[in-house]
Amino acid sequence: MVYVITGGPGFGKSILIEKLHQLGYVVGDEIARRIIEQQIAEGGVLLPWRDAGGFEKRVMEERIEFLNRISSSDVAFSDRGLPDQAAFSRYKGKEISTKLKAAIFANQYAKKVFLTPPWREIYQNDPIRTETYEEAEKIHLFVVEAYQNSGYELIKLPLVSPEKRIEFIFKSL
Repeated sequence: MVYVITGGPGFGKSILIEKLHQLGYVVGDEIARRIIEQQIAEGGVLLPWRDAGGFEKRVMEERIEFLNRISSSDVAFSDRGLPDQAAFSRYKGKEISTKLKAAIFANQYAKKVFLTPPWREIYQNDPIRTETYEEAEKIHLFVVEAYQNSGYELIKLPLVSPEKRIEFIFKSL
């Protein structure tokens, strides 16, 4: 079973995934970020601002591939999931592609989804995360809507240390 950790950019998802990996759990990284970093480093064109359709397809395929690798009896965690892609499309004012809608319906995560709420004190920009804090809050609202529309139960994580957040996650499983 794959549990998603989601929320707006910069609100603490990736550190939780990293710590869960250190605890021995199978984790799925933030695929979109990894692809962007790889493409920039290689001078590639599979970037959301150059080939939005190709980028969406690649991210979607890798998310599905990760989900399919995990047995229903195992516990794994994913930094974002397919509904996040719908959220980012909506944030950018685009229609959600038919393929993405079908993929969201056909590939289900655990019903409990852990949500990292906006947290100004930990938010930081970097070369990939270029959104302002206010933009990250707006994206967060689209993420919440996408998961609710996909039938998931959102569990809001408290604004505490990553270790305390992980304790909270384990108590909620």
